[in-house]
Amino acid sequence: MSASMPLRHALVIAPQNTGLGLLSELEDAAPSLRDALTHHWTGGCTRSPSVTSALLYGDAARKDDIERAVRTAAVRAGEAGAVLVVAFLGHGITDGENPGLHLMAADSQEDWIGSGVDVGQMLTDMLRTPGLLGLIALVDTCHAGGATPDIRALSAGVRRGATRFALLTAVGATEEAHRLAFSRALVQVLGEGVVASGEFLSPAEVLTAVRAVVPDQTAHLVEHDGTRFGEPLWIARNASHFRGIASVLGPIATEKLAEALAPIGGSELLPTPVTDLLVLERLHEALNLRTASDATEMAWALRVVDGLRVVLRTVDLLYSWPGQPLTTDRLKDALRSAAGLPEKELPETHGSELLRDAVEFLRFRARRPGESPTARLAVFVAALAADEGRSEDSPDLAVWARAVGAKVELGDAFEALRKQRDRTRLRLIVSLHAALADEWPETLEAWLVDGGQVHAHETFDCRPDQPGVEAALARALKWGSQAGGEAGALRRVEVAASAPLLLRWRPELTNFGERLGDRYDVVMRWSERLCPPEHLFWINWRAREKLTAMREAGAEHAPVDWLGPQLTRNPGELVERFLRGVYVRAIGLGHRPKDFEQIMEILLAYAPIVLWPGVEGRMPGGCRSSLDQYWNLLPTEFSEAYRRSWGQGVRAAGRGGRDHLALWRSVWHDHEWLDFCDWFGRIDERGEPA
Repeated sequence: MSASMPLRHALVIAPQNTGLGLLSELEDAAPSLRDALTHHWTGGCTRSPSVTSALLYGDAARKDDIERAVRTAAVRAGEAGAVLVVAFLGHGITDGENPGLHLMAADSQEDWIGSGVDVGQMLTDMLRTPGLLGLIALVDTCHAGGATPDIRALSAGVRRGATRFALLTAVGATEEAHRLAFSRALVQVLGEGVVASGEFLSPAEVLTAVRAVVPDQTAHLVEHDGTRFGEPLWIARNASHFRGIASVLGPIATEKLAEALAPIGGSELLPTPVTDLLVLERLHEALNLRTASDATEMAWALRVVDGLRVVLRTVDLLYSWPGQPLTTDRLKDALRSAAGLPEKELPETHGSELLRDAVEFLRFRARRPGESPTARLAVFVAALAADEGRSEDSPDLAVWARAVGAKVELGDAFEALRKQRDRTRLRLIVSLHAALADEWPETLEAWLVDGGQVHAHETFDCRPDQPGVEAALARALKWGSQAGGEAGALRRVEVAASAPLLLRWRPELTNFGERLGDRYDVVMRWSERLCPPEHLFWINWRAREKLTAMREAGAEHAPVDWLGPQLTRNPGELVERFLRGVYVRAIGLGHRPKDFEQIMEILLAYAPIVLWPGVEGRMPGGCRSSLDQYWNLLPTEFSEAYRRSWGQGVRAAGRGGRDHLALWRSVWHDHEWLDFCDWFGRIDERGEPA
């Protein structure tokens, strides 16, 4: 369902009443109508929270149960700001004194109209529900036209008639309906669509189509539109409209299919565009029956079609995603995580096109040697699910994994995410903010942060020089590892220091029997952000804004503004450019300025991320492109690169430029660090929450 479509709920009420005679067609008609309404491409409805299956059926549909389910459905739809589609199937009766329709529940008495459900009154009450975006009622009973609500009462009610309503009935108030022909015709029309109509079928279009299918009954339509806002009501997407447009495949899948069919002359086996999974199923069957001179090419064609079936099933899963709304940003984040490739190689589309293109890209272009065809897709799906706290045991994910043969791959993907989360869940933050000017401090402050919450705090005295600070850092590391509980759980150490110390000290090289960076990912932070001075009170707000803009922009290259030597020789001009908004991203230097400490103070105030060469002299070619390729893995990947360089040395080429990362140094302020700074700003002098 597209992001612009309103939320829709569906509920089908279909009681059997033995006193009036069992309706044999009800057993098939009611579930079929429910399925048509809740199919994400047809009715576009989710199942009403009032009844788990969106169907209250048979002997279970007693009067009290029906009224409770309908009331709850209206309230839940109102709370969600949704359109509610409710259908009533079964026996309906009226009498001369009360021409309104009464649906006979499972426990209704044949000779007592009051024992039935007053459908018209129920619809009138539902339309008064606060927040309800619209109501569509489908009634297939004898005398169905008697279900018309009191429109005049609506206009005088609390909502002043400000709602949308459509009532489609099998027959008028004085006519009889037969064998649930109206419901069966509805299912047929929704499944086949209406030729020459638009993307969505209005109630009037459905009425005309149903009358054509059931000519011996005259279906009726009553509509009310009392609001100027929102979209008009529609019954379903038009299946005929989608069959009349282009293939549902994107450019990657279309190209792959053409390449696979061309060598075996199989193009004639696909006379129509691929509009749904059924077309691919039939193509697969046709290929299996076809004799080809080259068995290898035929096998390849079958594998491609299998891959396309996986693609459509995955797209189907995502379009019917039951969790939080999928957005372009969420899709891009999950795609980056799953592909593990430079941004410039990933699809550049947005919205629904990105959803489709991401799935096709991961299935056909991101696969790694020796990897399962569904591995990258499993990582993609797992990333989206984990983002909202769901696990691989979620029913829709389990069904998808079985359908595409990715049960183990999905489990592996979730396991990798758990390990990644555990790697950054515990963070030891060590701050040197007690230092005066560019001197070494006499104390270190250490906090153990668990899942974003401060778990423990300790202060460590030290001699005010580099060896003394590094000895205290080792003690803080021991304390943090013990406070973290499980052995080896602590993997990340964040060190906050002044600009001068950041330039001349590399804490990852601290040696306490092994380098700190041998076992831990070390990230450098600027200690001024913990408690900004008065004239820099704005720096953390501005950093958040820039981080968000960097994430949303998307680009072929890393989001870095590069500064040359001429600009860094003029601090005043540099500040002026920042004030004018010339630089809105991370800042990168390809050189080490002469007055580096002064320049670094400026850069750290205005940029959330600063990168500079770790060595004097000219940086080798390809160093900037290493940032383009691995930006989404930073800053953790810097630590990996340092570890490799200590064991192997920095090679001129390396693995796709990855080793060039070891030549960079960085100060990295992400949302996690800014959150900690916000917390720190709220504590009192005793180090306790204020």
